[in-house]
Amino acid sequence: MSAFEQTLEDLPLKTIRAYRDYMFPAMIATYGHDPYFPIDSPHVWMTSLGFQIYLQDDNSELTHVDPSEAPRRDLVRFRDAVLQMDYRTHHFFSLENVDLWILPKPFGTFLRTLANPRAEGLDNSDRNEHDCASVLSEIEPNESEYGSRPSSSMSGSIYPPSDNESYNPGSLSEISRPASSLSVHSEISNITHLSGVSSSIGMPDAPPRLPDDSSPAHRPAIKQRKRQRENHEGMVQITRELWVHELCNITEVPETWVVSRPDHLVAWLVDMSESVDLLRDASGDFLPFQAFLRAEDQDSWGGKGSAGRPEGDVDVLALLPGKKIRSRRAQWGCSGLRKCEFLDPSILEDCERYDVDPAGMKQLWDLVLDANEREGESVWSVIARFYRFVTELKCKGRLRGELCPGIAKMVAYSKVIEGGNTYFIGCSEWSPQQTDRRGHIFHKIPPHVDEILLKHALEHGGLIPNSPTTNNLCCFTAHPRFSLLNCGYSHIINGEIFVGKMIPHPCPTEILVFTPVNPPPGLEHKAIVHVRNPHTHPIYPRTKPRSVDRQRLNAAIDATGAGIGGLTVQKLLNASTTTALYSGKRVNESSPAYQDKRLVRNAISKKRTEKNPMGFGWEGVVFRNNTVDRKLPANERYIHSVISKADFRLAVTMNSSIMQYIHRMRAIMFDYSYKRVNGDINECEAVGFSNFLSQRITLGSIYGDGLDTNAYVHLFTEFWDSVESSTGCFLKLAPFYPDGKLKVIVLDGDIAQAMGLGIFLSRYNKPEISGIQTTDPVELLSYCLKMCTVHFKRHIDELPKTIPLATISRIKAILTLKSQADLDSWHAEMQAQTDSYIKNWYEHKRRNPLVLRAVNQYLSNIPAEIWNTTPDDTNYVESAHAARNAETSIRLTPLHAIEMAEERDRIRAAELIQIEQEAVVPRRNNGLFSREKLGLQRKEWKMRQTQDRTDQLTTFDHLTAQRELNRSAQKSSLEREKEIKEEIKKLQRELELDRRRADHKLTIKNLRDDISSEESHRRELRFKRDEIDSKLAALRSGPLAGVRVHGRRSNTGDTFDTISVDDEPLDHDLRPISELVSNQPEFADPTHRYSPEGNAQSEDEAAFERSPPRDTETSRFRGKFLDFNWDTMDIDFTLEDYEFTEADFAFMRSLEQGNPTHDESSLSAASHQDIILPVTMSPQPLPQPQPQPQPQLAVAVEHIGELNLADVSVGNIVSTRRVRRTRDRARDNDIGDNVGSVSSKKRRL
Repeated sequence: MSAFEQTLEDLPLKTIRAYRDYMFPAMIATYGHDPYFPIDSPHVWMTSLGFQIYLQDDNSELTHVDPSEAPRRDLVRFRDAVLQMDYRTHHFFSLENVDLWILPKPFGTFLRTLANPRAEGLDNSDRNEHDCASVLSEIEPNESEYGSRPSSSMSGSIYPPSDNESYNPGSLSEISRPASSLSVHSEISNITHLSGVSSSIGMPDAPPRLPDDSSPAHRPAIKQRKRQRENHEGMVQITRELWVHELCNITEVPETWVVSRPDHLVAWLVDMSESVDLLRDASGDFLPFQAFLRAEDQDSWGGKGSAGRPEGDVDVLALLPGKKIRSRRAQWGCSGLRKCEFLDPSILEDCERYDVDPAGMKQLWDLVLDANEREGESVWSVIARFYRFVTELKCKGRLRGELCPGIAKMVAYSKVIEGGNTYFIGCSEWSPQQTDRRGHIFHKIPPHVDEILLKHALEHGGLIPNSPTTNNLCCFTAHPRFSLLNCGYSHIINGEIFVGKMIPHPCPTEILVFTPVNPPPGLEHKAIVHVRNPHTHPIYPRTKPRSVDRQRLNAAIDATGAGIGGLTVQKLLNASTTTALYSGKRVNESSPAYQDKRLVRNAISKKRTEKNPMGFGWEGVVFRNNTVDRKLPANERYIHSVISKADFRLAVTMNSSIMQYIHRMRAIMFDYSYKRVNGDINECEAVGFSNFLSQRITLGSIYGDGLDTNAYVHLFTEFWDSVESSTGCFLKLAPFYPDGKLKVIVLDGDIAQAMGLGIFLSRYNKPEISGIQTTDPVELLSYCLKMCTVHFKRHIDELPKTIPLATISRIKAILTLKSQADLDSWHAEMQAQTDSYIKNWYEHKRRNPLVLRAVNQYLSNIPAEIWNTTPDDTNYVESAHAARNAETSIRLTPLHAIEMAEERDRIRAAELIQIEQEAVVPRRNNGLFSREKLGLQRKEWKMRQTQDRTDQLTTFDHLTAQRELNRSAQKSSLEREKEIKEEIKKLQRELELDRRRADHKLTIKNLRDDISSEESHRRELRFKRDEIDSKLAALRSGPLAGVRVHGRRSNTGDTFDTISVDDEPLDHDLRPISELVSNQPEFADPTHRYSPEGNAQSEDEAAFERSPPRDTETSRFRGKFLDFNWDTMDIDFTLEDYEFTEADFAFMRSLEQGNPTHDESSLSAASHQDIILPVTMSPQPLPQPQPQPQPQLAVAVEHIGELNLADVSVGNIVSTRRVRRTRDRARDNDIGDNVGSVSSKKRRL
């Protein structure tokens, strides 16, 4: 048996368990896990180096190092240090699983030990057990507390010692774990056998040699002793060799110790008797006093020294006056600080600190702030930082089944991408031919990084041409407990990028701690501390929380109650309980270390792990059920059943006090909620309304991930069993147990859920009791199942919007049909449907008859009296979802969701009991009448809201139609202007050939006036368009914000939703005017008529004009429909230019005289060619000279003077082509005042 194995035999089981919990994840301690580390055979899995890491931990808050970002070399060394040879090749401990089995705290301690040259024995994973033991056993011999010691912590001896060095072997008992969560000092202090068997582990054969006072090398002269005794006058004796000028009594450990000056030596008598709780760890055990002192100190004590050993115990005279108290002497050296290798030497030069001097720390911090500012201003630093990022990348992809060995390099894009980048950072081993691209290096180059300079730096080992020197003198330092390997700033020296390495800065300061070995009463929590040799660095910032800080923060975490599972840093800091504990102050104001939110997060994680070591996922639910709920009586449990099957998992939870009310309910409903629990597990709530208390009650919850019929069978089975075990009463459904109070079960329409209930009922039904002989699940469901009509209607409404509303209403009619004839008619109509979506819907209901039987009372076996007195929907459970989400938050882990619900159910149970006992209810008027009245009022409000929304959507549709018409009118105006310009060019060419054509000049002038009119008209259209756009935007951002405004279902069989405008001529089969103008209010306003005063239209009139289609044969334009008067059934219109015949003018004069006469044969041919809209619009019947129908008249003039065409009563009015020279023709035919010359600028299109 080796020496270490012998040591393990003497270690208490408590220490072995503490080591296992410290070094490995909790699953390692779970029986059945592969691998499993039992505490009864530690020699199989414990290593001496791992145990030293455990002892070296100082219980400080370490910077967590992400194992996946740590160098592979350090990961392999750590694995070899803490695992036996047999386990190093185990698949669980592969580097693929470093995030799973490497814990941040021991790994951080290991890295810190690697960075300390005095622990070089840990830096080589290949050392044998001899080396490990020698590292554990090395203790610096001291004859006197003031024995010689090198001033630099870097000058210590290297392990193992060389042959010419004096070596004093010790044992494991010589080192107690300074800051262990367990008191291991007292447990291993009596293990002394290693000193006697040192040869078995490579120790020198000679026994340990203590300093020999008789040796000349150690025996001082007699005269010197007398001189020392004379110099001790007026001093306080601590030990035989240690005298101080002053012994100060303190009851609180300072954050930073004052160093004794050579001319005034000071020791501190620390008495923690009044603060004993601060000395306890998380398990309630007392920490070793030395560990407590180191944990409280902001300085890092981890250099050369030890926590004491029995061979080095001394008699202390100052602990108890007049008595010598045998005490353990612990001595450590200051670890100094970590600094960048480019640190400016002047910063720490001549630094000699005795007192607590914040000014030095502040000066160093000011340098850091200035460096931060310079770093952000340098464009060269941008390239250096990204270069460093790229060179540190490791490819995590797979290549030929193995980890890809590729490195980062710049790769050219195959095509130009957004941002204009030419390159990206890719893997050197990846090629486009590889199918698996995941995991390989891929990063976009930020746009502010110069690709050319970056490419040059990557190809030339960090060289940047023409770059200035940046940060050649650095100011970056760090506390030794932070495992930083590289400097945080960029360094460019002589055109080359460097990554500053963090190196130790030695400090000669030492601390001596004397604690009683077997303390008499009154000295259990006392110690003497003496600090000597000045520090060579400023004090550290207050980055380490003290015991009182940790305890107060833990109290704040505990005060959050059951919310620890989902507790976040911000929730904790903002909680009212936290504010109360900190007396209204901010947490980081009382404890500056918690300015670093990571420390708060670590504290929460630690508490969470302590509460449930298996986490808060499904494993945590199983663990809690096995360790907590199963040990309680059935009526005190909250988790009543946990099932893990191959295809589903299930957990039933309920509060027994609340569940008592289920036996007095007429209906319960089940429904899944998918928001409260994160991941695959979802929550199914069982809810009912208690008429007894007039309260909606959430009875219990079932958590699971199975959504098939088999899972639902187990869900209802486990729920029924849990109700019986929780309440002590069997839950009876009235159709199957006539004396049962529960009448129906309401589900949301899930077929698998309903079939699961049906199969459960086939086992639940006892024919001899119920009289129901069938075992068909569908038939049994018809006695007790109702499906939510809201869900049923919603699924119908989700059918395509192309299906008319009348058809949708007819489909929904199945809910209220009450006779077989009505049902047969409905089925016949459904079978006759041709729409594929309706056919699929109906086929689904035909294949699953339970659905229609659960929504129609005529098809159900539930009596009408019960049907009409039980809910038709799942609104109770839906509202319970919202209430629970608001009370307990959403996206919770399964165990956290259960614990939050448990806390809420506990409060709810107390409220229900109080209602019964105190006769005080949350809402006095909550009876059936009040609830039904409120329900009707809500429906009325919803109906009004729907009507308002419909009106708003109608307005939106009309405005959209106006905008489309406006756009078409602008387009037509541009086309007309183009046509006019072409005509002007043609006339000008003719005029050049014949200058005597005065009529051409007049026509050209008129046409140019027409162009001006078109431009003016388009300006009006643009103004109108802007007005319409502003109205549409107001609707979109206001009442219609977030509303679907397009694709709504039509109220008729038509599938179009908006008015369409055709630019092509339509001479027949035109759509009715009602489809074009709908119910637009403006069309019903008689004031929006053609105004003879100035020939002006209303401001809305132009927007409703219909664009005149082109006449392809004559290249002329038709007129435009303007307005429609629903009161008089008249159409207001504007006449376009038209080439009249004599008969046409004669007919117009007859109209003016009130005696219209016409000869159909005399009308112009154009009148018959250009008929657009045959509508009879006269408010009074016109005298007809002939019995045949009134002919269709084509009337058009270029300009209408004072002629009020609103008074013209004609049978058919249409717009016609425009032609040239209309003004002259009108004069030639003596139209006179009726058709005068009016400025064309006032003409309306």
